[in-house]
Amino acid sequence: MIDGLPIIDRAGHFQIHNPVFEFTYRNPTNVIHLYGYAGTIRIGANEHSFKPGDMTCIKSGTAYSLSSDVPGKHWCIHYNEALNTTGKLLDIPSHFQFSANSLYYREQMQIISRLFNSQQDDHEHPIQMEARLRLKALLLALHSLSKLQPNQRRSKKNFSWGNLLDWIDDNLDKPLSMPQIAEQINLAPNTLTKKFKLAHKTTLSQYLLHRRIDKAKSLLATTTQTIYEVGSCVGIPDPQYFNKQFRKVAGVSPSRYREENQEFLSNIPIELATQDGSWQSP
Repeated sequence: MIDGLPIIDRAGHFQIHNPVFEFTYRNPTNVIHLYGYAGTIRIGANEHSFKPGDMTCIKSGTAYSLSSDVPGKHWCIHYNEALNTTGKLLDIPSHFQFSANSLYYREQMQIISRLFNSQQDDHEHPIQMEARLRLKALLLALHSLSKLQPNQRRSKKNFSWGNLLDWIDDNLDKPLSMPQIAEQINLAPNTLTKKFKLAHKTTLSQYLLHRRIDKAKSLLATTTQTIYEVGSCVGIPDPQYFNKQFRKVAGVSPSRYREENQEFLSNIPIELATQDGSWQSP
């Protein structure tokens, strides 16, 4: 048994029903939602407006209700969180405003849902264990993100390499330049170049390229986005240049990488976990 792994109760893609505040939910499990529509949610005594791509995290036993003028579907995972060696649960805020920057979280919730619903009988089954490990990683990412408040993440006075690298990861979809990156920490571009190479034993441009390709690998393996769309998501919208850079780092073309790394998904049904908001039988 791996320490602190959550146990998934249900997961899937749902059409929201009863999108009025008069209808209240109270789940015996923790639940995370990633929305495909806009609306307002009341969680306990707090109220949050959300947009497509936003996420809410609700602790077990907490009353909540939703209101939406044009309700749609949302991804959700219900789970029970296990204590870790410290005897504590992860502290995760109720609302994340990801909006258009929600790609990673949507990918992970989709994969977790598919893995979970392909094998529900044994929590220790390898497929279930992968789903639980992915959920744990997602929860840890949310926990870490909550500790980086906007003023801390952008502060030049409180600079750390970790903050800068987080900022780079947040902006991989943009054509970042050395002056833009240097401006984040109030250094001259040449000074940043020298300090970065000294600290990380590689150039900043090489680091940035490898981070873009790492993200591209994830998208190629876990989504059906076109090669052009993947390149655009990692800040390399020119298909030929993206292909060239991907080959340079990965040693194979993007299409070949996709063929070799989507195989693990080949036995998972295309249909998602729910139909018309009802759980499917295993």
